[in-house]
Amino acid sequence: MSWMNKLYQTYESIVEQNLGEGAEPLTPIGHTLQNAHIVVVLNAQGEFQTARVMPPSTAIFLPATESSENRTSGEAPHPLADKIQYVAKDYADYGGEKKAYFNGYLKQLQAWCDSSVAHPKVQAVLTYVQKGTVIADLVQAGIFQLDSNGKILKKWEEKGDVPPIFSVLPKAKGEIEFGSALVCWRVEIAGDPNSDTWTDKSVQQSWIDYLSTNASEKGFCLVQGKDAVISTMHPAKLRHTGDKAKLISSNDTAGYTFRGRFENAEEAASVSAEVSAKAHSALRWLITRQGIRNSDQVTVAWAISGKDVPSPMQDNFDYVDLNNLEISALKDDVELPSATETATKDWSSDIGQKAAEIIKKKFRGYQAKLEQQEQISLLMLDSATPGRMALTYYQEYLPKDYFANLDAWIDDVSWYQRHSIEKANAKKSDKKQTIWAFVPPSPFAIAQTVYGKSLSDSLKKQLYARLLPVIAGGKNVPIPYDLVQKSFQVACNPNGCENWEWQRNIGVACALYKGWRARHQDLSQRRTYPMSLDTENRSRDYLFGRLLAVAEKLERTALQIAGENRATNAERYMQRFAILPLSTWMQIELSLDPYKNRLRSNRYMGFLRNREKEIDEIMFALNALNCPLDKPLEGEFLLGYHSQKMAYRNKTNAQSAQDEQDTTESN
Repeated sequence: MSWMNKLYQTYESIVEQNLGEGAEPLTPIGHTLQNAHIVVVLNAQGEFQTARVMPPSTAIFLPATESSENRTSGEAPHPLADKIQYVAKDYADYGGEKKAYFNGYLKQLQAWCDSSVAHPKVQAVLTYVQKGTVIADLVQAGIFQLDSNGKILKKWEEKGDVPPIFSVLPKAKGEIEFGSALVCWRVEIAGDPNSDTWTDKSVQQSWIDYLSTNASEKGFCLVQGKDAVISTMHPAKLRHTGDKAKLISSNDTAGYTFRGRFENAEEAASVSAEVSAKAHSALRWLITRQGIRNSDQVTVAWAISGKDVPSPMQDNFDYVDLNNLEISALKDDVELPSATETATKDWSSDIGQKAAEIIKKKFRGYQAKLEQQEQISLLMLDSATPGRMALTYYQEYLPKDYFANLDAWIDDVSWYQRHSIEKANAKKSDKKQTIWAFVPPSPFAIAQTVYGKSLSDSLKKQLYARLLPVIAGGKNVPIPYDLVQKSFQVACNPNGCENWEWQRNIGVACALYKGWRARHQDLSQRRTYPMSLDTENRSRDYLFGRLLAVAEKLERTALQIAGENRATNAERYMQRFAILPLSTWMQIELSLDPYKNRLRSNRYMGFLRNREKEIDEIMFALNALNCPLDKPLEGEFLLGYHSQKMAYRNKTNAQSAQDEQDTTESN
């Protein structure tokens, strides 16, 4: 129950600091979040004033009992705001087809008003609903329309504007069920500026006090470590208002929820109603505020104080604000653009290389706001069925360890990743700009690379569940080799995907291989790779990767001279090259002759001479190796290939000018 204890403490901290009062409010105890459809306005005497349809997907906090919050079928009325089949005595008179539960609703509301903690606004609602004219008043206010038989119209077929109620209620076969419309109350009292009962703190507190005075069943709370009122039913709606899945459930007496080991559910575990309500409320607040969602799967990282904590599943590139870069995160030799230059700046050659440093500096900023001994909790939730949710991962860290692990992920797995950004004040045809930021690939990019078009919600959730402990676990948690191997195979096959997808796949594959090497279980096999081209690397795979990139650059330049835009031979033969590198290279080298002639005829002698020199140097290094050259290549091949390509891309203006000068002198 450690996770629940931390959530309980988080709730108390949020309330103490008033963090739950903003755009993401904290759910009060004894309340639930639900979409409202109609608001009825009353005066202090409980007399009907008017009514209106709420905007679509308007969620409000309404008082609830354990039974009503967890109802799926049968009678379980909410104490104040509820569906028309509960609050309207005349529901059946106007054609209501669902079972009416007005008597149960009225009895519960009456008990609240008869208590010592009654509220005048609640009393006004009771006075009104006792009259039994809710539907009649809503018809008079124009909320509902009647058919020729005096029943509520369920389908709109008339010309003209459709009444708003038909836009907010769900439809079955084109018809609405008006009994499903949830009604909330606004009570206007002189001198009271807040007439909405669902936001009135005094109404909320009245219901909380009423619950505490009527609590009866007590037991030992495993979280508080003392006897308290025990919760027999726990909240749902953690991820959204329609979420029925629960983290704690023991009402299945016919199955094996607890039977076989215990005679009753309380013997397995018991949690007080207060702890359950506060812990689930805090978790709901955290998910809404900072949860990383992947379909039904949610990841949340938080500190008890409520201070911001970066999530391991967040795309690291999101922390790089290109319009508000922190100069202190960069080295002195990096020249930052002015505001007017931002739109046209080629980020890939400078800021892209410093992206990892910027992110780590941002993380240090998060860490500095936390106390040294303040605990950070990290959990992942998922649900296999609509009614049950599981805690699939939970871990606690001290800030020093947590951020050290995130830094280790950046250090080990960062590689050039393709990102597309929008340039400000640019023409529509030139709106997008591609940059290569030196950052770890996002979990989503890894999923797209590994699974491609076969990626489904189920596969993505499985992958995220495998990646979370790797990203958050630190340097000693290895990267699964099957992901490294699969990404390598995909990156070596540019056919069957768009060019930008292939470029992304290469970046992801290089990052995974680099990280796998850095965290290899055999310490003697561990190796780190620089982000820049390593011309001293004499690995067979690395050299062959460089060789293919040089051939691709040579042919690509020749194609651009002729205005051709197609795949090069190096790209087309890449998959075969990874299996039989030496044999395939001999074929690629022969195919380069016509492109060399084109470069010569177009006075690109300096460029050609430089590429030929690179090929000769690499071949000399390969021939000096005492190993078979034609066996299949491994992941380091992509590192050499991509490093060489990025070296060409990141070539400085001075280097480009030198190339041009060499060409001129040769002529």
